[in-house]
Parts: sequence; C-alpha cells; structure tokens
Amino acid sequence: MSSLKPLKSVAHNVCHQFASTLNYWGGDYGINHLARSVVGAGNLVTVDLLTGTSNPQLSGEGAHAPQQLAQALPQLLAKEGFATDLLASATATYRIRGPLPEPGGSVAYDCQVAFTTTGGRSYAVELSELNAP
Repeated sequence: MSSLKPLKSVAHNVCHQFASTLNYWGGDYGINHLARSVVGAGNLVTVDLLTGTSNPQLSGEGAHAPQQLAQALPQLLAKEGFATDLLASATATYRIRGPLPEPGGSVAYDCQVAFTTTGGRSYAVELSELNAP
C-alpha cells in the first residue's frame, strides 16, 4: 500500500479551502456564514464530512456549510490519489473565537480535521486562523 501521509494535506486543505475568499455566497464568505451559525449554536460545531451533517445542527446561511464541506472532500482526496471509500470517518470541528465579522470581514477560528481510514489509521490536523481587525 502506498503512503497515506498525503491525508494530512487533505485535512489541511479542508479547513483552508472552505475559508477561502473564493467561497462566497449569500452576500458574504462561507466561513463568516458558518461562524454566525456556530456562535448561535454555542461556538462549536462538528461536521461529518462523509454525510454532510453537523452536530449541533446549524441554522441560517451557515446551515449550507456542512454539505459544501462534504462535497469538497472527494475532490480534495482525488487530488492526492485517494477514493472517499478509504475513509471510515472524517470530521471537521470548528470553534469560533469572536467577535463576529461584518460582511466581507474575517473571523478568528480553530479547526480540527480528523480522518480514520478503513484500515484503522488516524490523521488529524489542527489549524487556527487568528484574523486581526
């Protein structure tokens, strides 16, 4: 079996691709919509990247984020030469650190992406985005 270390790169890209300024809908960046919904749900959310669901369930524009993250995962895996069925579990946990941004602004957050392969190997990446005003 080839190395699974590129899964760490995929995990890193899950956080950064979603927070990209290219991810814009509904009058603001995706990460800002997610932040507003997450703060409304207690500042922490875990997204199941295989099913596109979240715990807790989100409301508002941010409720679209779990599906968007899940839809991006197969493409990110394919770029590294992996199929989605390699993963037994895949989650992204976001903790929002206020204050919430104005539309077009940036939010501070921590993101942990964790993968477990069908073979039982685990990979996790933790990132912090400390956007200063």
